[in-house]
Amino acid sequence: MQQIPKWWVWLYYLIPPSWSLNVFFSSQYGDIHREINAFGETTTVARFLEDYFGFHHDRLMTSAIILIAFPVALASMFAFFVAKLNFQKR
Repeated sequence: MQQIPKWWVWLYYLIPPSWSLNVFFSSQYGDIHREINAFGETTTVARFLEDYFGFHHDRLMTSAIILIAFPVALASMFAFFVAKLNFQKR
């Protein structure tokens, strides 16, 4: 996320694929503390995910809740707006 231009960060937080990637990589690799060599620096896998991608293992529950909220919000909006449609001519 650090490489995204500042005026596009809002879109990053708005789309579900960014949250899906966050949950996937944080849950699979966020608790691995084995040292790796990335871009000429020695760091751990968890630290690399935090520094380079901004994926934090401690925010896993928040990301999962947001992923659950997306379809609920979209379904609710769909139901509301379909109920307000009126095709009758008067």
